[in-house]
Amino acid sequence: MNLFSRLFFVIAGTLILTGASLAVSAQSNDALSVAKKVADKVIADTRFAFTLVPQKDVLGLQVIDFRNLQPASAQQVYAKSQLTAISDTTVSFGLSYAGKLSIWLNRKQVYHEENQVIQIPKEISYNRFTFNKSFSACLKKGDNEVVICYTPGTNALPVVFLMPATKEGDLDAAAKFSSGIKEDNQNTAWMLLGPVSNTLLPEKGMPDYTMEKGRVLTWAKSSQRFIPELETPATAAYQRDPYTDWHYSHGTMVWSIMALENNGKYSAFARQYINFTLRQLPYSDYQYNNLFAWRGSYHRIFRRTMLDDTGAPVLPFAEQYLREKDEKVRELVMPIGAYVAKEQLRLKDGTFCRPEPVESTVWADDLFMSVPFLLQMAKITADTKYYDDAAKQVLNFRKYLLDPATGLYKHAWFNHSKQRSAAYWGRANGWVVWATAELLEKLPKNHPAYQQVLQNFRQQMKVLISYQNKNGFWHQVLDRADSYEETSCTALFTLALARGVRQGWLSPAYKKNALAGWQAVKTKIDENGVVQGICQGTDIGYDQEFYMKRKTIDNDPRGMGAVITAGIEISKLQ
Repeated sequence: MNLFSRLFFVIAGTLILTGASLAVSAQSNDALSVAKKVADKVIADTRFAFTLVPQKDVLGLQVIDFRNLQPASAQQVYAKSQLTAISDTTVSFGLSYAGKLSIWLNRKQVYHEENQVIQIPKEISYNRFTFNKSFSACLKKGDNEVVICYTPGTNALPVVFLMPATKEGDLDAAAKFSSGIKEDNQNTAWMLLGPVSNTLLPEKGMPDYTMEKGRVLTWAKSSQRFIPELETPATAAYQRDPYTDWHYSHGTMVWSIMALENNGKYSAFARQYINFTLRQLPYSDYQYNNLFAWRGSYHRIFRRTMLDDTGAPVLPFAEQYLREKDEKVRELVMPIGAYVAKEQLRLKDGTFCRPEPVESTVWADDLFMSVPFLLQMAKITADTKYYDDAAKQVLNFRKYLLDPATGLYKHAWFNHSKQRSAAYWGRANGWVVWATAELLEKLPKNHPAYQQVLQNFRQQMKVLISYQNKNGFWHQVLDRADSYEETSCTALFTLALARGVRQGWLSPAYKKNALAGWQAVKTKIDENGVVQGICQGTDIGYDQEFYMKRKTIDNDPRGMGAVITAGIEISKLQ
């Protein structure tokens, strides 16, 4: 080969390599611009404002508030309502109060007991509250009259909490409280009477009025409160919850937006989100703990009984503290860190679990709801116990949830039966890989668990790419090709693959899978930055059909953080 020929091939080869580099660079820049477009839509759909709305009952839990009547400890107050049932049924009631309480159902006394100390109901998991007392009663089809006679204890909070539920746990499907007043546009179900010194007998029928020391006392509607509720713009793609509220998916989404840059409009948006939340906390605390608005704005930050309420919503706040060392932010972050470390429900071996749908259930979701925040706490406190806990969770979740026959994770482990749940839900597996990728990136390389975590990650990603469609997507149920192609799990696997290749945890051969995943995700993002095909929030299903039938919701925040982070990771994949 002569000199000219050699020179030609060198130049041609250089042009080919340069063209390939430019193509990768263009794709990287495109991924970042798409991620920013998605973030821009989130910002446009976020409103830092409130509107007043009537306070509503929560899940059938009745708050019978006698505080406006100002009863003394020796005085009786009465309340009545209607409980309308669609069929004859037996209902269990939870009760919390301090003092003497009698309850009549259809003029028959069904409860009479004195209780010394009130236990304010606490929501220990979704829709499950703790109470002082309980009883059961039979409802007939149609309207059932409920009458309460209450004498508050000394210095007691004059409030009675009453929550009925059917054996299936769903009251609304079986019965509903109402005041019985027609054309009543108020939202209160109870009529109140008192305080009185003489005893009335509900089994003989309640009078329309009573005389008390020369006064005529008549039944009055319990007061209707109005509380501030966070607003969602009418133009927002997602209407179910305001993006400004405290929620695991919102925290994950804002944390991902913060990763777009460290000093610009995205970090400014996160700072506004954080400062706005901090300003609301004093009143929101009062609203939750004194007005018992258990579904009001910011209620989850005070409920604080599961990782959904703590480890994921706090992510942008912990990140902000690491960046700017704001003590007001620290005052929020540190108690949540203490809760996750010391109070969150765990199995005997320390694995995080929940009391739902049955006691001591391990949810795959909770690996992400805990591990990234534990890693932040390790950096904030310089305490290695948080690294140890994060590594333990990743290893233990694998032990409980991984099906060795497939190499895929089931959504849950039921500790009481020692069995895994029914389906390989896509997003559940995605939460696991994102949490593991965070751990590998931040866990010291000399940590005793590092090599095992790395080996497990490689095995999991090898299995996952075998379930990837030729078009780049993964399915809602990973091993069911007849389930729909789902956006959030595809984004989650894409970000883990891209980060794995970039960090050297995975072979460069996985790059094509990451790029294919991103191309698939992009097809679900419209010109306005709206992301389609995200599976709605999902409980533990007892069969695969439960997951097959889950709806998808545009711009559901449960997938937005994954989509934005996937774009960032692809942009870094040179």
